[in-house]
Amino acid sequence: MQVRRRQFLGALGAAMCCSAVPFTQARANPPLRMLVGFAPGGAADLVARALAEGMRASGYTTIVENKAGAGGRIAVDSLLSAGADGNSVLFTPSTNLTLYPHLYKDLRYTTADFTPLGTASEFDFAFAVGANSPARTLQEFLQLAQKDMRMAVYGTPGAGTVMNFLGIMLGSASKVPLTPIPYKGGSPALADTVGGTLPALITTLPNLISMHKSGKIRILATTGSTSSPALPDVPTFAAAGYPSLTVAEYFTLLGHKGLPDSQAQALTGAVANAVRSPAFEKVMQQQFFETKITAPAALKQQLEREYAFWDRVVKDSGYRPEA
Repeated sequence: MQVRRRQFLGALGAAMCCSAVPFTQARANPPLRMLVGFAPGGAADLVARALAEGMRASGYTTIVENKAGAGGRIAVDSLLSAGADGNSVLFTPSTNLTLYPHLYKDLRYTTADFTPLGTASEFDFAFAVGANSPARTLQEFLQLAQKDMRMAVYGTPGAGTVMNFLGIMLGSASKVPLTPIPYKGGSPALADTVGGTLPALITTLPNLISMHKSGKIRILATTGSTSSPALPDVPTFAAAGYPSLTVAEYFTLLGHKGLPDSQAQALTGAVANAVRSPAFEKVMQQQFFETKITAPAALKQQLEREYAFWDRVVKDSGYRPEA
């Protein structure tokens, strides 16, 4: 995911300086390692750093460590190797726990290997066409795709991604065969959609909002349970007749299995306080993310439901797990 780093850091610095908490109000804690499985400057990294900064008010000096590679799996392995001492936590997209186990045969973890601590923010996905596309609605696109196989393709940021499976789900629900075209990242797929060489694109909604507002692309549907506040006139897939495509991704903070209750509760409180802060919320709004606070017990249940959901989706798609 591409985000505006300079704008983010400026907003973060300005916002956080206004929300400083006197040192005497903060609880002293050992330095906390927040493991992030993606490179600096990406969405996961920037949200993690905003969360880490917000946790200072609760007494945590949090050091973000980027363990980029393997789609975030290296960071997961780092947490598992660190043990349950409470000095390391994992900041990760939820699908690394709920979708990945159905894609990779060699994973050495399940949702049971972690202590859920809370969530930070969430975002939807979107289906978009180029500005010159004759399709003004999702139904019009599907009708065109039914008649012309050259229109029945969509780009994604890669094979095995949420976006890849969303297109498969749409094709199944609409009875219109759609072919995914996996790219190495969302940016080249977006460029080809803007240029008109790719009929459609499914990617993260925050990456498309500015392009939609500037008239370079046209978003036809989003995966949210409700329309995005930034795009109130763009329907959801559910409103377009495809409720099975109601899917959101969210960033979650996890500890190792067996993390002492006292440490887990303290971290959960610190995460919730950070997410509630006006500074954190301001940064998320600028990136078109929605803040999200989820209690650990509810988060555990949600991860288990989504694990079962993606299990069905992957099996129904015929996707072959990678070694």
